[in-house]
Amino acid sequence: MRPLAEPATGALPDASRLHGCFETMRAYAGRIFRLEGHLDRLAASAKYLGAPMPDRARLARRLTRSLERAGIKEAIVRVALMPEAGRRASRAAVVVQPARMPTSEQYRRGVAVAVVPTRAFQIGAVDARSKFSARLGNVMAILDAQVRGANEALFMDARGYITESTASNFGIVWRGAVLTPPCWQGLLWGITREVLFEAAGRLQVPMREQPLTRHELYNADEAFLTSTTKEVLPVSRIDGRLVGTGRPGAVSRGLHLEFRALVAKELGVRMRRARLAGRG
Repeated sequence: MRPLAEPATGALPDASRLHGCFETMRAYAGRIFRLEGHLDRLAASAKYLGAPMPDRARLARRLTRSLERAGIKEAIVRVALMPEAGRRASRAAVVVQPARMPTSEQYRRGVAVAVVPTRAFQIGAVDARSKFSARLGNVMAILDAQVRGANEALFMDARGYITESTASNFGIVWRGAVLTPPCWQGLLWGITREVLFEAAGRLQVPMREQPLTRHELYNADEAFLTSTTKEVLPVSRIDGRLVGTGRPGAVSRGLHLEFRALVAKELGVRMRRARLAGRG
């Protein structure tokens, strides 16, 4: 069983794990997807921390140059922003690494998730558009899920509604519609999640925000995780129960195909053969 926590980025300063914010971006064929959206979210995170945001245009150029210097076409680009004590300034650290997506088998068979009681932050305590560096709650949740035989953990809010996983947004297919928890529950506003609303519209598949209970999870036709590093990853088991037939479904696969088509169109690149639900 391979866990699905967000991959480590190695060279980031230790301080980034304690006090700061970050963004993880995906580069396809040497171009960063939705760079402006990621910078919007980084700015929101910095504002919440009271940390000055570096000059946006300069930071964008730095990210692009770092990617070019690394010479990696299919890459993860991560920027960590740390407020400097005693100064009205922030320090940015940038790391570029080869993209590490889930395995072909995980896309083909789906992965297992477990609902855990752990929370990374109290609901409503942080801005849903913000992404911070304190990750202990996520680490504990992953350990909890692994004890239950799952790859990934799903969080609940104080009322028992499902919110998100440790490093991904979450959605289900329920009676022909795609349902995903609303951001007002305190979950992270995901870039990939936003793109999926566009993909669903193009496919004429209804997609809407709705609070999800375990009842909806256990009776869903399909389920999936979405993130920069996973794209659209099918979920085949929740708390040990089969989701639908226990195999990735047509809607999840269609969303993944359309997501990659949108990436190719927006960046003007040719996409490599994807690992997709139901295929190796």
